[in-house]
Amino acid sequence: MAEYGNAHTLLAERHGFGKSQPYLRVLRFLLTPTQAEMVALLPGSPEEVAQRSGLELATVKETLEELHRKGVVVPKDYKTPDYYMFCKYAERLWEVTESLVGLDIYTEEEMKELFHLWEDWKKTDYADMTAERWRNLAAMGINGLRIVPAYQAILDSPEIMPQEDPREIVRVQPLITVVSCSCRKHKKVIGNPCRKSDSDANCLQFAKSAEYSLSRGHGRRISVDEAMAIIDRNEDEGLVHQWMNHSKIEAAQPYALCSCCRCCCTIWHAADIRQVPNDQVFAKSRYEARVDPGLCNGCQDCIDRCQFDAIEMRKTEGSKRLEAMVDPGKCWGCGVCTLVCEPEALRMHLVRPPEHIPA
Repeated sequence: MAEYGNAHTLLAERHGFGKSQPYLRVLRFLLTPTQAEMVALLPGSPEEVAQRSGLELATVKETLEELHRKGVVVPKDYKTPDYYMFCKYAERLWEVTESLVGLDIYTEEEMKELFHLWEDWKKTDYADMTAERWRNLAAMGINGLRIVPAYQAILDSPEIMPQEDPREIVRVQPLITVVSCSCRKHKKVIGNPCRKSDSDANCLQFAKSAEYSLSRGHGRRISVDEAMAIIDRNEDEGLVHQWMNHSKIEAAQPYALCSCCRCCCTIWHAADIRQVPNDQVFAKSRYEARVDPGLCNGCQDCIDRCQFDAIEMRKTEGSKRLEAMVDPGKCWGCGVCTLVCEPEALRMHLVRPPEHIPA
């Protein structure tokens, strides 16, 4: 075996976390010293790794396939896994190593240990890194993610564009898989389950990510109709759609339509830990919720739905009756509040031009 010193540290450095003790503990859980040294030799074919390491080719092939199923290494070609790379990003490594439902790789106790190790990293070094990244991007006027409105909330809008319509986003994808949501599953395993949904299987993946999930035996291929049924359920549960903040929806561009909530979403959670404001993380949709005060019956169902703290109840002048009020500065245009407003006092209004979504 080639001598690389501490291979776990070398791998952590590749992800920008060489000095992170929580991240090193994760890598030491995922990889034995021998496996870490093998992964440090990547990228390469099994034959090249065997030659460099001095290990038997059969052992190398078996180990790399095991690490592929774990999510640690990624084959260049999912159909012909003859060349492997170390998982490119720390965030991706977290996501795929927790996406192990049905793979029978770890015992229940081992899974709990892994999830708690990731939790330690997410609350500390990951939160620090992402907060700095968002602030740097915000300083350049860039939002990497955009809120996509619930399509059921904007059905009467005549100017819906494909890149803001979940129905159109899934219709153009040649390959769709559904996988267990790493964010929601993570919170459940560490003992803090989601307050909005008890379903894990609601994360839609496309293109190369869909191919990847199938290659690991984790994802399940679904039709457009099945994907729409999942989107309907996500909207009914009040989950918020997120998409890359650009106008492309072709299969070569995206990898997933994320529908999540503030209590589970890893990105949102890290922002809240470091008090990063929403406008440094998400771009708003082109829509905004507004209240018709004459219709509001004061039920307050919308309060629990709003994940941006944009709605509050106020007494109308000269009356004891409470009515919902939307702060337009805090509304990100997700639309889930309108779906539970029985008197339809809350409606979505188009307030931004097409140019709001960058090309």
